[in-house]
Amino acid sequence: MGVTKRKPVGMVVRPSPPISYEPPGLGRLRKVAILGTAGTWVHAPFYDPSWEIWAHSSAVTLLPRVDRIFDLHPEVVWKKKKSWHKDYQRFLTRCPVPVYMQQHYAEVPQSIRYPKERVLAEFRRYFTSQAAWMIALALTEGVTHLGFFGVHYAMDSERRTQRAGCEYWMGVAEGRGVQIVLPVGCPLVREPSLLYGYENYDKDGKQIGPAAVDVGFDPSKLTVFDPADPKAARPKLATLDEPPAWDRSGHQHRY
Repeated sequence: MGVTKRKPVGMVVRPSPPISYEPPGLGRLRKVAILGTAGTWVHAPFYDPSWEIWAHSSAVTLLPRVDRIFDLHPEVVWKKKKSWHKDYQRFLTRCPVPVYMQQHYAEVPQSIRYPKERVLAEFRRYFTSQAAWMIALALTEGVTHLGFFGVHYAMDSERRTQRAGCEYWMGVAEGRGVQIVLPVGCPLVREPSLLYGYENYDKDGKQIGPAAVDVGFDPSKLTVFDPADPKAARPKLATLDEPPAWDRSGHQHRY
């Protein structure tokens, strides 16, 4: 009669994870808020830790927090004096978070070369705005939620061209299963809201619809403050016209 071998008492046997195993908690979520300077920036989830804040460089003077900054302009452009920042060069030399640029610059210690070749190898060569590059990078990193706050592209012909590219990439993201989050007042993929053929003609057959509006954005009127100065006035955040859909945010809130 054979002897049954037994494992030593106290020996822990780890079970094999099921095929569909997923990390607990927020492991699978990757939520990125893309920030610009249009009015809806105030609705960004600055105080929701489940969201990363990726910002256009022109928005840095407005934000309570930011995780990544993007300035993909040529060196001759980002070195010019800015009307929206009292000393942008000094800010870049002391910036504590990653700054995505066309290449790494020694005078910008936190600068990171944007992986243009990797992005172009995976996606269509159609980038008409900085937001488009930001969306594409997020897609390569497995983003699950993309929010657009202060990104309107609704000023002039150049901005409308950039808006077309931004909306294209929003569609690419949504087609890949990414949830798009837009605050109240953001015109992206919302305007014009009339259904072509069904709603954009009057009873006489005349085409109707809202015209593009130039909001006259003036970057010189942006609030500029020094984040390192504890006495500097912080921007006041407006409240949403409707409560956030926390049930769809993927994050449990206890307040």
